[in-house]
Amino acid sequence: MTDDMNTYEVKCRTCRTKFNVQLFDSHDKNLFVADKKDWYCDKCKKDYFDKQTTELSKAHKSIGFQELNGSEKMISWAEKIRAELINKVNYLKESLTFKDDDAKALSDKAFEAFFAKWHNATEAKWWIDNRRMNVRDISNQIAAISEEIKKA
Repeated sequence: MTDDMNTYEVKCRTCRTKFNVQLFDSHDKNLFVADKKDWYCDKCKKDYFDKQTTELSKAHKSIGFQELNGSEKMISWAEKIRAELINKVNYLKESLTFKDDDAKALSDKAFEAFFAKWHNATEAKWWIDNRRMNVRDISNQIAAISEEIKKA
């Protein structure tokens, strides 16, 4: 097969501009994908991600996070990762149950200390490097912070 056989003309869903894409499955599957998938040209894709990054950045600033440093693509990706990680922490915080008010107060202090570390993370690379952090990892860090607070 030559490259011409794998190149298909598609239309941007937003601006209706035609452009070419290369697909590498069988011809029948490629025709199906080219016809059914929503395609976006580079300009529309960039506009979408810029808008999404701006909205996430504003939302994060409103809860005390600083602007991220890095390349445009890294910042866009890091903002999305930061939003996902914040959602994981909020999920964990909301799912906890406490026996008494002292345990809840300790937990709240631990979450504040945990978020304080994240508020200082202004490099997009840090968020990208920590993108695989799951709720269990966060829970373990919160538990460690709680133990430190108890000792102090």
